[in-house]
Amino acid sequence: MKGFVNGFYSISEWIMRFAYVNILWISFTLLGLIVFGFFPATIAMFTVIRKWLLKQTDTPVFKTFWMTYKKEFVKGNLLGLIIGIIGFLLYSNIRIVEATTVPAFKLLYIPNVIVILIFILTLFYLFPVLVHFDVRLREAIKNSFILMTLNPISTFIMATLTGFLCFIFLKIPGVILFFSGSLIAYLLMWQSNYVFVKVNKAAIHTVKGTRTEAL
Repeated sequence: MKGFVNGFYSISEWIMRFAYVNILWISFTLLGLIVFGFFPATIAMFTVIRKWLLKQTDTPVFKTFWMTYKKEFVKGNLLGLIIGIIGFLLYSNIRIVEATTVPAFKLLYIPNVIVILIFILTLFYLFPVLVHFDVRLREAIKNSFILMTLNPISTFIMATLTGFLCFIFLKIPGVILFFSGSLIAYLLMWQSNYVFVKVNKAAIHTVKGTRTEAL
């Protein structure tokens, strides 16, 4: 009976955490008038969730969120501008290809779809990379693309589970306010963290192997 009560309490506590962070994410997005608030708020949300995954569950959530939001406000909006420009160009290209009547241009449809897919899959790693590593935006985008291409299984898991969660949110709109961002962020951060650990182990193994050969 005691184990059941403890388990129920633990589950309830995590539900409250996810709901709280999600409400903070929405609130701070609105604070930045949506356009200027979305990316800093998303970086702040991933920062909090990363700490949870690192077993730092006693971290003050609001303080961490607010401090990160302020610190990353400019960087987050610069990232949003970059993503917006790239997304607009990709969308424009695909619409031009769809509207053209030139048969040769129609052949560009599939390559454009592939590029858009690569762009979306790269975004899965972008926020985890930004909050996990101290890198510039250019390096974060490049590293996210590399991690996406080198870890197809993890990327597939991210895409599948994110799609599943989005399907649930569409079927049960009432949970969007409390879990839409935080659950997806946890999923992406959890899987990305697995990739980071794997890459780090591989790098250590390579370095050790190099030293052994040198000796």
